[in-house]
Amino acid sequence: MRYTDLHRNIQIRIITDFFTDLTQKSIIPFMAVYLSLQIGAGWAGLLLTINIIGSMLVGLWAGYWSDRIGRKKLMVIAQILQVFALFWLAAANSPWLNSVPLTCWMFFLSSLSSGITVPIANAMIVDVSSESERHYVYGLQYWTTNAAITIGALMGGLLFESFRFILFSIVWVESLVTLVILLFYIHETMGRRHTSLSHRTTSIAPKNIFYTYIDVLKDTRFMVFLTATVLAVSLEFQLDKYIAVRLKNEFSAQLLHWNITGLQMFSLIMAINTVLVVLIAIPFTKWMGRFPSRKVMTVGMCLYTAGFAFLGFSNWTLLLIICTVILTVGELMYSPVRQVLLAGMIPDTNRAAYMAVDGMSYNVAALLGSLGLTLGAFLPSYGMAALYALLGIASLFFFRRALTLQSPVTPTHHDPVACADAS
Repeated sequence: MRYTDLHRNIQIRIITDFFTDLTQKSIIPFMAVYLSLQIGAGWAGLLLTINIIGSMLVGLWAGYWSDRIGRKKLMVIAQILQVFALFWLAAANSPWLNSVPLTCWMFFLSSLSSGITVPIANAMIVDVSSESERHYVYGLQYWTTNAAITIGALMGGLLFESFRFILFSIVWVESLVTLVILLFYIHETMGRRHTSLSHRTTSIAPKNIFYTYIDVLKDTRFMVFLTATVLAVSLEFQLDKYIAVRLKNEFSAQLLHWNITGLQMFSLIMAINTVLVVLIAIPFTKWMGRFPSRKVMTVGMCLYTAGFAFLGFSNWTLLLIICTVILTVGELMYSPVRQVLLAGMIPDTNRAAYMAVDGMSYNVAALLGSLGLTLGAFLPSYGMAALYALLGIASLFFFRRALTLQSPVTPTHHDPVACADAS
């Protein structure tokens, strides 16, 4: 499998998603600090919470309508909103206008635009990819996302505080170029059968959006799979919360005659994770594609869980480094396979709706990550390590359980599911 063998929509989306992630990650991680300084930590936390909830709600709305009126139309509308929001976000932080309220409103609008785009873009990839291609596609997407996050964080660190107008202007130009690409180079991927379905359901759309998501929640196989995703991703959110705080409070060591603090050790862990992903993600994922999905998922989750369990209590430098490598390899094994299996179990007619619900799992996992920080104030590090092991084992159990279940077939609402290979 080569990049040039992929459908043109996927080729374009991978490139545009890379630059979108790069520019977004150069802003979003630093907005919490900016808003805390400008409007206070309490209001900043409330605004960020509203952004997350708003993004989730419009994602559900977009997922439903994308399955009825088409992917491209909504993606173009969302990108127009993004261009508008980022233009005024740059203007609100320019030498000629410094407006905190306008910055808050435009940041909120930008979040809504992203909430619309994500489930539709994910559904579009499934529309035009075969099961044999998806290991490569999701591995490549995983690599580009991590590379974009790394570069974006460096860009934001260099430009956000002192050159915010320049940074926002760069982001606006990128969004404008993406809009042009969407208009002229991306093709609609929803089939005729979807279009005819949309004509039959448009008149009762307000009612059907409710029943669409009721159907999703009734899909036992998908909900079991979603539970497994939440548990697995919640471990990832522990890294920059409880584990970072624990290392800051407990860790102190020497490495090659250098004194290392807990925060420096945490930075080293993040650097190792990022460098490994950037260096080996693509060839490693292609190699893993030769093996059965069930076995790759099982081994990957075991490595991933073991790595986090040891990070939860160990203060031995070498062991922390080894465990970081182990959990990274485990993540590289399970994460792309999870996407492949997800794509294989969702029905054709409600792809974007399912993707929207799947996207909510990351918000729930983020809440569990914050809860882990609270629990860490009462549990010893060994207790947290045991909890991580239980979360990982439970996640693996639910993943394997999902592979043995059959999704319900409801002729009124969706067609039978084409299942991914999990032999």
